[in-house]
Amino acid sequence: MASGKYKFNTDTLLFERVKYSFRQRCLRFLPFITVTLLFGLAILFFGYDYVESPKLLILNQEQAETVLKLRVMKNELVKFEEVLADIEYNDDHIYRTYFEVDPLPSSLREAGSGGSSEKVFSNSRFSKTIVSIDNRLNQLTKKLVVQSKSYDEVVEMAVNKEKRLAARPAIQPVSIKELTHFGSPFGFRLHPILRIYRMHAGIDLTCPRGTPIFSTADGVVREAGYTSGGYGNKILVDHGYGYQTLYGHCDKIFVKDGDRVKRGDIIGSVGSTGLSVAPHLHYEVHVNGKPVNPINYYANDLSAEEYDKMIKLYADSDPNFDIN
Repeated sequence: MASGKYKFNTDTLLFERVKYSFRQRCLRFLPFITVTLLFGLAILFFGYDYVESPKLLILNQEQAETVLKLRVMKNELVKFEEVLADIEYNDDHIYRTYFEVDPLPSSLREAGSGGSSEKVFSNSRFSKTIVSIDNRLNQLTKKLVVQSKSYDEVVEMAVNKEKRLAARPAIQPVSIKELTHFGSPFGFRLHPILRIYRMHAGIDLTCPRGTPIFSTADGVVREAGYTSGGYGNKILVDHGYGYQTLYGHCDKIFVKDGDRVKRGDIIGSVGSTGLSVAPHLHYEVHVNGKPVNPINYYANDLSAEEYDKMIKLYADSDPNFDIN
């Protein structure tokens, strides 16, 4: 008997084969087709996530390698930043301190990072990490340029070390043998006349009238003569490299404006001109336009015994000796 669907005909009392139209046949197969499509789509979507094709496997490996490389780059960048930070610290606190120049300002070292690369990498799934690394690299590059220029300056200072050392005040302006005691030391003190606290920008060295005054470093005389303001006969020597020294209350002056002097040259003699109560030398040291304590630029040529004597005299100094 042929396969197919049969139906009993009550009129003929026979089983007759059921015939379907094309539309009916299509409707019969529609559920099967629908189930098949749904099953196929399920395999397609869920299988893509859980079943790795060879191509997907390669892409995942490449992604893992990219992530690893970015992490390595970031770690290496951190190491480079730490090394540069150490170099900057040494430059500011060792090399520049040795040559007595100011550290580079932080505003110069922390230069702007420049244009951001965020737009360039906006389509990458790693854009945030890449932009962070790129910006830090730009910043590091700018810092390296600044540090390179700073080292050029340090090298130039090292090349001119002898000239720079010759320009640094380094000896006592009067002989320790002639020094009887220190007057007013460097720093704030009570003004003996105005009775207010004000800055005393130098030290007062009490010596007999006529005691020779020495230039404490090589330089050029910028002022030599009587001046108002209490200094009386004053000598101002510019030593270069930011150093200047001032010698006040001189009895006599042996140099004139524009003269070149060497360390140890006699440039005047101790007196009591200007606002002074007794013969002494008012001595100042300026570095980059700012007065500093001359005692730190004073003792290079002293023996141990002379140094001890100086320290004792300085400890017994009289803050109200004169008014300058």
